[in-house]
Amino acid sequence: MLAVLAVCVLGPFSTAYVLGPAALLLLPVVGGMLGVTLGLGVLPGSFRLPDEITAGITGGLVALYFVLLLWMTCWTKVEAFFEATPWLRHCGKMQATAGGRKYATRCPFTGYKPNMRCPSCDARVHDSAFHKTDRLVAFPVGETVLRWDGAKEATEMTDGVRDITKARQQLDRFLDLRGNTLFASTTACCVGCATWQRNFNLVPRLTLSLALAALFFAFVPWGFASFLNGDGSSGSTIGGAGAKAVVVICEVLAVQYAAAGLLVQLQALLRANDFLHRYRALIPSLKPVLSPSSRLVALLNRGMLRAPWQQAV
Repeated sequence: MLAVLAVCVLGPFSTAYVLGPAALLLLPVVGGMLGVTLGLGVLPGSFRLPDEITAGITGGLVALYFVLLLWMTCWTKVEAFFEATPWLRHCGKMQATAGGRKYATRCPFTGYKPNMRCPSCDARVHDSAFHKTDRLVAFPVGETVLRWDGAKEATEMTDGVRDITKARQQLDRFLDLRGNTLFASTTACCVGCATWQRNFNLVPRLTLSLALAALFFAFVPWGFASFLNGDGSSGSTIGGAGAKAVVVICEVLAVQYAAAGLLVQLQALLRANDFLHRYRALIPSLKPVLSPSSRLVALLNRGMLRAPWQQAV
């Protein structure tokens, strides 16, 4: 609930940070809805044509968002490529091929000699495949621990003093691995874990909050009709131009938030697919779900794969 309230207030800023220039696609949406609500005229307390248009567009966009989310999670099961952490297996295979020497390990993403260690999956990777800490992770709202599962495993390691020390170190490591659900930002880890946690942990929370906020704003004009239309004693209702302004703002925000949730979820799919395509040469078990050679996919990648201020890995 706190996340939804935060998105209701900070949604436009969060969307602009995550989408980057692609957030400009929301401007025609806002302009169009302003034209519909102001041109056709809204009447507080009455469900008229502009309200029906708003409800229809909002419902359609939210439905498309859930279809996309279900397609990613239940049909194509894109996250399965990341949950299995296949880069760990290929790193071991490379080491064995090199003769089994202790320092023969190669970065599974680049093939170079590793010089960093991922705090999430414990993979040894090269600096070029290591995701540095994003901005706004430690924002006052939205910060969360990403690997509660690893922290839970650490608390169950209680056999012997050596295991207790190791468990404490592992617990601290997983508790320090954090992200922010408002801005889909993560702390330092390998490119595989960063892509996994961002697109299948943080982004779904953000997009779900955007969808719920959109439904809330669409509900306000008729859910609080008696409060807005000026009936009752003065001071207990709004009425007049103030009520119309509230209705217009709520209906515009409803469509804007619904469209933003769909765009952010689509960006998550594109970024996950880009990872699967980019590192498939060294990790053959990865398989893109969208053809990179498709003109539509190439166009979407150019326009909304990542913001200029976001890392390439």
